[in-house]
Amino acid sequence: MSNLGEGPVRADARRNAERILAATTELIATDPGVSMEAVAAAAGVSRATLYHHFRSRDALMDALTDRSIGEVTAALTDARADEGTAQEAMERVLRAAWQVIGRYRGLVIVNQRLEPGALRARLAPALAPVRALIARGQRDGTFDAELPAEWLLSAVIDLIHAASRQVTAGAMDAAAAERALLRTAAAALSSHRRSGAA
Repeated sequence: MSNLGEGPVRADARRNAERILAATTELIATDPGVSMEAVAAAAGVSRATLYHHFRSRDALMDALTDRSIGEVTAALTDARADEGTAQEAMERVLRAAWQVIGRYRGLVIVNQRLEPGALRARLAPALAPVRALIARGQRDGTFDAELPAEWLLSAVIDLIHAASRQVTAGAMDAAAAERALLRTAAAALSSHRRSGAA
């Protein structure tokens, strides 16, 4: 049986952790190298509280990565990748992924510290519906079936990250980056078969 006195303490701890993660998300969008001291100040918690929840900056970034992956997974599920034409579904998927990743765009730079295979393994649940959508589009001729599905998946991921980097660097605003992402992804995925008419 749980101790009733622990409830408010646990709730307060959860709120502190949420404030820390929210502050980190906002700060790294413009400063991927943000310090733990700056995070604590922005979250309105002491350094001791920050380090109680996250023992190091890497631990904080790992927790933020897990949170972003969970949100991307939920967004892609809501995007209904198995409904409609492959082209329509891919546009929904890209918009859904972009809306989440756009908020966590600082992580694109921060997570260059991670080994690519390890990051891909963590992303596997989120990527599953995108992989299936690409395969469906290749079967029906919408997407280029002459290229490996994994190559096309990697290209889509790289384009999302490129859009994020452009916004972080101030080279594009979010709306322009989304337009560029959708147009470039459509061109990259498209089946290039054409009728033989000269």
